[in-house]
Amino acid sequence: MQDILTFIITREGLRRPKPMRPSVADQQFYDTAAPFAVTLHAARQRLARWRHRQPRREMAGD
Repeated sequence: MQDILTFIITREGLRRPKPMRPSVADQQFYDTAAPFAVTLHAARQRLARWRHRQPRREMAGD
């Protein structure tokens, strides 16, 4: 059992990432975050356009 746990813990995916300079870490972050931010921005724009095309709802208090 201990051998199996050691294997799982030391596998490549679960190994602690090696330390790197902050500039390298920032670059890796922006390389992964920027495409996601573009996708999210486009999705929010599509949602806003869709909501704008919907007929106005009557106010509940009126």
